Amino acid sequence: MNHNTTFRRLTASIVCAVFLLGNLPLAGFSLPQAQAFSVGEEREVGEKLLSIIRKEFTLLDDPDLTEYVTNLGRQTLQLAGPQFFDYHFFIIDNKEFNAFAAPSGLIFFHSGLIDLCDTEGELVSVLSHEIGHAASRHIADRISKSGKLNAGTTALMLAGLLLGQGALSQALVTGSMAGGLTANLKFSREDEEEADRLSYKWMLEEQRDPADMVNMLKKMRRVSRYHRKQVPTYLLTHPEPENRIGYIEDLILQDPRKKIQTQDEFAYRRFKYRVQALTRDTQSILPILKNKAEEPGTLQNEPMVFFGLSQAYLANRDYQKAEEALQKVISRYPDKHILKTDLGMIKLEAGESKKALELFQEINKLAPNEAYNTYCLAKALQQAGEPAQAVLIYESLTARMPTYAKLYQEIGKIRASLGNKALGHYNLALYQYYEGSSLSARYHITEALKGLPEKDPLFPKIQELKNKIVRIDKM
Repeated sequence: MNHNTTFRRLTASIVCAVFLLGNLPLAGFSLPQAQAFSVGEEREVGEKLLSIIRKEFTLLDDPDLTEYVTNLGRQTLQLAGPQFFDYHFFIIDNKEFNAFAAPSGLIFFHSGLIDLCDTEGELVSVLSHEIGHAASRHIADRISKSGKLNAGTTALMLAGLLLGQGALSQALVTGSMAGGLTANLKFSREDEEEADRLSYKWMLEEQRDPADMVNMLKKMRRVSRYHRKQVPTYLLTHPEPENRIGYIEDLILQDPRKKIQTQDEFAYRRFKYRVQALTRDTQSILPILKNKAEEPGTLQNEPMVFFGLSQAYLANRDYQKAEEALQKVISRYPDKHILKTDLGMIKLEAGESKKALELFQEINKLAPNEAYNTYCLAKALQQAGEPAQAVLIYESLTARMPTYAKLYQEIGKIRASLGNKALGHYNLALYQYYEGSSLSARYHITEALKGLPEKDPLFPKIQELKNKIVRIDKM
């Protein structure tokens, strides 16, 4: 969806919410006294905000990308200790430089920010900073200071702050109430310092170089200077990169504990090239990658350039060139199983289902816990006319990737084709729910409940989903 359309829709919704809240006039309105924001209320706001984001933005719901960033998050969360929520990590297809922690453990990255990260450490510095905000419940504290608002209004305010710029931001400050609320929702300098301290601590414990934090902050400063007329959203909620650079540099100079481990950048380079191939115009990146690949020594010194080239060719459905480029990467990394999965995906999309299935089965024996290969195996079985085997694999993956919409789409289609219409419609309802379409989800729920006995084990699950959708839509 066009980003300007997003802003207009959110602007209209937010302004309406501001004016209608409590039917109180804006003139002379004073902010309500701050009250504690409970874990349950935070979960409700998170659900509503995620619903807004799913409707207005494209999420890169890809098991490969989701698993990579989730694994990075889990490494940090193991150090952070017990949390109030299960964390979920999402990538938004948007060129803006932005990332944010939303209520109830939801962490979002824009593809534009990933584009600017040169190393895994730089991405982790942002990820751990956002986890620092979430783990410290800074968001809940900001909402508490904004007064006792309902979950829907709070989610709209956060959407405007975390996602909106320009006209959207201006609309939010048209009244003293709106201006006061959004000002209160922004992180304070103390919040930023606490999140930075936690990020610094966790990066050292992971034996990562905290200099990556400084590098990322310097990029934020450059982005800020480049966009003189329109401050990037990330810098509105995470201000003063200049002060933060000095603060982190002082920590590094004074800290004797530094034990930096050299990081293998293979997984990150692969991740970044896949994000680029899915979000950028391949006609613009193909010439750059071709020129780089033709430089002497590239295959020896920067072999992942050829991986980026293979993904760009794949996006253009040039399967032969995609495979040729990928085979060069495999020659440099013969022990990286995931490259064989990538090869299988090229063959699967090229219509060579049998060869693809053989590759996925081979990797499944060597690395049975790789979710991406497991997902690809299910796709290949489905194309090979083995839906009963495929659906069992898809269903096993829902525990590892509970918010991945396409899983439920495939499960729903297969279960319906195998004769279980109730289970099919239930999964299609989940698919539509995770895609942000509550209207379509409601249709499939109605179909799933037709003739289904209340004693059926599926009935309470369908009813629970129905109640959740009704509750979120009413917020």
